Amino acid sequence: MSQKITRRKFLRRSAIGMLGAACVPVSMTSSCAVSGDPGKRPNIVMYISDDHGVDFLGCYGNKDIKTPNIDALAKEGMLFSGMFAASPTCAPSRSVLWTGLYPARNGCMGNHTVCRDDVTSLPAYLGRLGYRVVLANKRHAKPQEVFCFEYIDAGLPRNPANPRIYRREGLNIGAIDEFLSDHAKSRPETPLCLILGDSSPHVTWEPNKTYDPAKLQLPPFIVDTELTRKAMANYYQDITTMDKRVGQTRAMLKKYGFDDNTLFIYTTDQGSEWPHSKWTVYDTGIHVPFIAVWPGKIKTHSVCDAMISFVDITPTFIDIAGGQQPESLDGKSFLDVLPGKAKTFRKYIYASHTRDGNMNVFPQRGVRDSRYKYILNLRPENKWTTHFTKVPGIPESHKQVWDTWVEKAKFDTKVAKLLDVIEHHPAEELYDLQTDPYELNNIADRPENRPVLREMRDRLNKWMLSQNDPAL
Repeated sequence: MSQKITRRKFLRRSAIGMLGAACVPVSMTSSCAVSGDPGKRPNIVMYISDDHGVDFLGCYGNKDIKTPNIDALAKEGMLFSGMFAASPTCAPSRSVLWTGLYPARNGCMGNHTVCRDDVTSLPAYLGRLGYRVVLANKRHAKPQEVFCFEYIDAGLPRNPANPRIYRREGLNIGAIDEFLSDHAKSRPETPLCLILGDSSPHVTWEPNKTYDPAKLQLPPFIVDTELTRKAMANYYQDITTMDKRVGQTRAMLKKYGFDDNTLFIYTTDQGSEWPHSKWTVYDTGIHVPFIAVWPGKIKTHSVCDAMISFVDITPTFIDIAGGQQPESLDGKSFLDVLPGKAKTFRKYIYASHTRDGNMNVFPQRGVRDSRYKYILNLRPENKWTTHFTKVPGIPESHKQVWDTWVEKAKFDTKVAKLLDVIEHHPAEELYDLQTDPYELNNIADRPENRPVLREMRDRLNKWMLSQNDPAL
């Protein structure tokens, strides 16, 4: 049954077929003028890393990795177990973060594409409320006229010991120290929204100097080979180095008096750059770490199980800043969740992946609730490939590692089955996340699951129509 569905049939199956044309128009205003009385509004500091899967943090249950500074945040504040990116690629994910609109509505559907120029973004919303809105290091959301952050070029210089490809070395903490010092002296009454964009742990990963590859526990979507373990140790090393910068940032905030009246958040843009993760809407691609510390507002050692989307970040920041919620946004404020006033938030999480130029052309749309995930593959005829399977020349990473998986699959039936799951996707997928959290056993074709399949299919259909999603 599920194999026969087509994009055209799917988008015609709803009784609200004209809903997409009736979307509330996005605000035409994109001015970043500063106005309003800042008062004693809280500062907001978000540290956002790059490609840090939720499985690779100590406070989220990984017993091998060393992330003491991020783990300390979970003790000081709230760990979110149900935060999801709206897209598993950099530019779409970050564009959702800073607009409160899903990719089809803000225009940034593919990686390295741009938002429409009529979209209003976070720096405009908060600037009108008297905030100084600053972005350090990684941008990746365009055009600049829309994402009109004050920008700090805070990238570390090249380190010959780390042969980087596709990324800068990392966040330059020294530049952040200079900025905080100056802001504390020159604009002490101006509330600050500071976004710190680290390049870690995006590939190419830092050479390992901390971990014993042979002792690492690998998640079930990773094939165990000697080269895999070396690559995973490199990935862990990059995370551990980045974790030190998180600790240094917290120390700086305290030094300059920003710790008491500041909401500090650690998160990332999407899952890790391993197969079955980034560039897919499986939870390994969109389920992200999110930890918030806010002295006097958020309880220490607290855990939030509510499902929340990155599309809700901008509305929440507006709410924290004392602004009115824009009616045109897809997201909504989860401010009541932070102090524990609300225990639940979203019933459904939506996500989309389109492409990365001419790479990763495997568009997916997905919806999940607390138990089931439904995925629509818009090009099921395409064999799944990504940078990981296609790009050679990255030491102990990507195609070098993938080739060892392919070789092992020749004589290991379990590995062969896993690679088949990774590379070949039917038009529809359905997963029971309670029994199959890594989404490796598609149950869409089982007769007993037809009611769930129909309900989730219809829900995704209505969402796509409401977004005027072109189903690219």
